[in-house]
Amino acid sequence: MFGIQLGKKWGDRIFAIGMVAPAFILLIALSVYPFLTAVQSSFFTIHTITRVESYVGVKNYIEALTTPLFWQSLWRSIVWTVGGVIPQLILGIVCSLVLHAELKGRNLARGIVLFPYLVPAIVASIVWRFMFNPLTGVVNYVLVEVLHLLKEPIAWLSDPKMAMPAVIIVGIWKFVPFMIILFLARLQTTPLELYDAAKVDGANAWQEFWYITIPWLKPTIIVALLLRTIWLFNHFDMVYLMAFGGPMYATTTLPVLIRNTAFAFMDMGKAASISMCMVVILFSMTVFYTYFYGRAEEELRY
Repeated sequence: MFGIQLGKKWGDRIFAIGMVAPAFILLIALSVYPFLTAVQSSFFTIHTITRVESYVGVKNYIEALTTPLFWQSLWRSIVWTVGGVIPQLILGIVCSLVLHAELKGRNLARGIVLFPYLVPAIVASIVWRFMFNPLTGVVNYVLVEVLHLLKEPIAWLSDPKMAMPAVIIVGIWKFVPFMIILFLARLQTTPLELYDAAKVDGANAWQEFWYITIPWLKPTIIVALLLRTIWLFNHFDMVYLMAFGGPMYATTTLPVLIRNTAFAFMDMGKAASISMCMVVILFSMTVFYTYFYGRAEEELRY
């Protein structure tokens, strides 16, 4: 009997290992191996096309961290990330509250609001480039001819001062639906007895929102901030497709700088060193958000 049970346990373990192994191998092949390769490459000067390489130690890191363009790109990455995350968070909460309310047509509205998130980045970038055109774009037409807010058109993507705000606007339009999905799902799990008890105690709508809704949403807010911060900080395609890093490096974020270093300056090693710097920054952000997520969960328990 003992031998049969022991054999069954080993059989279960082998079966479990067999089920997990493909995913584990895929994780190593697509994540761990490329990461270790990037770490190794960061200590070499590697020509992108010829693959000729030479060991330089920490020289790539020193050059990256002492180059003004690196710090300028880091600052633009922060502006792009913060300028996108905060409005997305606020709009996500507001829109999810509206879509959670008992209103006519809310199911249709829930479907429509997801549309920007479904549009591929390249399609959104091309369409918005046309819309931001200073001569024929609909954005300037509405601001100048319809609303009369401007006297003359703005060269949105050609003006170094306006290029980043324009890209941030497009990012907000595209990624707000993600926030709405998260917050709406969380709102639908809110215990109704909390609101009933608040009404009995004489709480008004604002007090219900501030003392019930926000604390209930807090863990989801932290998760949403973590995910959107990481994704926006890493985001390349739409930033690059909208303005190609210009004008005058105005939209050159760290991912765009990595691309230019690897494929314009043909130095894969230095690009890898900049990537490792990004990993350190993102890991620090993850630790920070994880700490506050744990505190938010503890507050809900007690």
